[in-house]
Amino acid sequence: MAGFYVLDVPEFRPLLEAARRHPACQVHPLAAGYTFVEFATAIEITRAATGLPPALWFGCLTAGLDGKITEFTEETLRLAPTNEPILP
Repeated sequence: MAGFYVLDVPEFRPLLEAARRHPACQVHPLAAGYTFVEFATAIEITRAATGLPPALWFGCLTAGLDGKITEFTEETLRLAPTNEPILP
């Protein structure tokens, strides 16, 4: 299952709302203060869609990722599912 984890704090709620609006994402609250955003196909989320300032934007994957970053710029986050091992 591909996806990324988001710390469940008010600062990251705009990211979760953008993920909820994305047709390829499913958002699953988890225990211990995290939310999992699942995706089965490649996704793109823009910073404009979240309204996050740069410092939060660049920290949005710090809780963890099960997938592959294909682009991560100041304005665009593109992720893809992968079956590649996390460690070589």
